[in-house]
Amino acid sequence: MNRLTERFITPGVALACIAATAAAVIKVVAAGRVSALWLALILVLAGVYALLATVGLWVVEQLGTRAQLRFVLASMFVMGAGAMAASRGDAVLLIVPLVTYGVLYLSPAGVASLVAGCSAVLVTVWIAEVHPMAQLIRELAVWSAAIAFVIVISRMLLVQHRARREMEALAARLGDANEKLRAQAAEIEQLAKAQERNRIARDIHDGLGHYLTVIHVQLEAAQTLFERDPETSRASLLKAQELTREGLSEVRRSVALLRGSAPTERPLLAAIEKLASECKADGIHAAVKLRGTPRPLPAPVEVTLYRAAQEALTNVRRHARASKLEIELAFAPGSGIRLRVEDDGVGAEPLNHGFGLVGLRERAESAGGRMSVRSARGLGFTLEMELPG
Repeated sequence: MNRLTERFITPGVALACIAATAAAVIKVVAAGRVSALWLALILVLAGVYALLATVGLWVVEQLGTRAQLRFVLASMFVMGAGAMAASRGDAVLLIVPLVTYGVLYLSPAGVASLVAGCSAVLVTVWIAEVHPMAQLIRELAVWSAAIAFVIVISRMLLVQHRARREMEALAARLGDANEKLRAQAAEIEQLAKAQERNRIARDIHDGLGHYLTVIHVQLEAAQTLFERDPETSRASLLKAQELTREGLSEVRRSVALLRGSAPTERPLLAAIEKLASECKADGIHAAVKLRGTPRPLPAPVEVTLYRAAQEALTNVRRHARASKLEIELAFAPGSGIRLRVEDDGVGAEPLNHGFGLVGLRERAESAGGRMSVRSARGLGFTLEMELPG
């Protein structure tokens, strides 16, 4: 069923309709051209007309269909035409609410038909009253001007009503959009927090974890050689003390990054050679190879490469039981840089991607690159990372 979606009957509109009906009745009474019996009939017709124009249309708007709306308007036309005929044309004001409703509810063709019907009724009444032709033309001109004015004003009200409805709908859509934006902003904030937590966790694992591993190795060596080789044991303790200072510096560097300051860093190649020297101190033959021409790299790329080398060498110390390893840093002619760390240790199959390797992969992807690992039992371990730069 074709339900109505527009709502025009408000207390103000209903009051205006009742006022127009009352004005029409007052004009009939003031003219004094009808008997008491005809006046009673006019009052009944006007009352039904007002009831249809207020309560009837309100009920149809809430529960009815367009067919029922047309029936109510047709009933109003019949009541209004009967009142105009009975009042000999004096109740013409009854036409004003009917034409207004026609403009609000009907199509332009429907409005034209309604105005034509009302005009035909009124002209018929005037002709029946045997008005002179000059008076008939004068009354018709006044009627036409009045109806044109009513149509224009009603059309303006219709446009204003629809504009208000569109603004309300737009405001509702904007409210929904704002709610979605707030929800998305909250999700983005949570994602940013999660990413920051992951970054801090990677820094702790890759930085402090590396130094703690090396210190642990040195302390174990010192404990083993304490009675048999005091000098070597003492050297291991001194090395552990030095690494403790470096670990503290690493913690300070991480805190400086969290605070947004720019800590001083050694060059990438020198930093990697320092890592290799720590492996040599543990009896692992470590070789650093450079290919291509070194060039300045973006800070995120340098940090990612350093962390990759640091994690790879920490894993060599912890798990590989390797005797030698090779670190290669290759600068591509155009752009791009590749880090390869390869050892001859025990390897692993299947690969166990722990937190460190997962963090390195995340670092590589965030810098626009990629990381891969290769390993097999008894054939060592190889880590490669390629980054733009």
